[in-house]
Amino acid sequence: MVSPFFSLASVLLDIRMLRAETIKDLVGLDIRGFHLNRLIGAGSYGAVYESSSGTEKIAIKASIKGSDILNEAAALQRLYYCQYTPQYYFHEETPTPNGILHTIGQEFLGPDLESLRRKTPWQAIKRPTLVRIAWQALSCLQAIHSYRLVHRDIKLGNFAISLPTGPNNCVTIKIFDFGLAYNYMDENGDLIDDETNPNFSCMKYCAFEVAMGMEPMPKDDVIQLSYAILYASGYDFPRKLRCPPDELLEWKRELLRVPAQILPPLAQFLTPFYAVLGELNDLVPVDHEMLKQKIQESLPAHNASANLYIEMQDGEETLV
Repeated sequence: MVSPFFSLASVLLDIRMLRAETIKDLVGLDIRGFHLNRLIGAGSYGAVYESSSGTEKIAIKASIKGSDILNEAAALQRLYYCQYTPQYYFHEETPTPNGILHTIGQEFLGPDLESLRRKTPWQAIKRPTLVRIAWQALSCLQAIHSYRLVHRDIKLGNFAISLPTGPNNCVTIKIFDFGLAYNYMDENGDLIDDETNPNFSCMKYCAFEVAMGMEPMPKDDVIQLSYAILYASGYDFPRKLRCPPDELLEWKRELLRVPAQILPPLAQFLTPFYAVLGELNDLVPVDHEMLKQKIQESLPAHNASANLYIEMQDGEETLV
């Protein structure tokens, strides 16, 4: 709630003053008893801070887009008992001299998969590690889809590893950043229209049918994940996204239709997984277990469901 000491006019003026530049300069602020210690990530509309209260450490996400924070808070509360998403702590709206500060307190995680990819030699994750990442990422989607949520923003940067545990530094992959997530189905199985009418076809890394104007559904989360897996294998996906729109759309269509002809050499071993993506549709629920089995078939000599570990290699944190 807005403090009664703030007039409506001053609040509206201050909201306009609150910009991305100030949202990245909040170190030293206290939110709900947690002290913002250091900035650990920032985007166009928000920033994430390592925060602490005594010995307890959490992440606090601050944003200048209240709608996204409200949406994310609602999703995290819905996912409170989900082991594949960050633990939810609180949602807070704090009046400041520069406007209303929207924050979420959530579990502190390790580095995201995009950061870990960049640290690998040739920026390509080794096959045995990649199939385990794909398995756990599919488990993340399976979990959130079971809550009738569709994420709608699947990319490597929105998966992170947990803090390491045990003598071997075992980690698990969790999915985060639910600012664009949506509860697409009610308890009776009826689809729920998104009244905000977002245009996801403008998102360059959206799935093929979404690019054609369809609303994102669970299968489209899986297809977006397939792009992320391709990227993690060493494929220059950002370069592909810079193609003319018609060329990019054709590539997305052909990847679903004839993946064996489209997959680059580094990712050809994943053909069993990509070969079934074109069969996914919105009428039949996504069979996540079947998809994980296809990941296993892609590299049968390695256990795709095995644990992941974090190690220091050449001075860098490496997922193995």
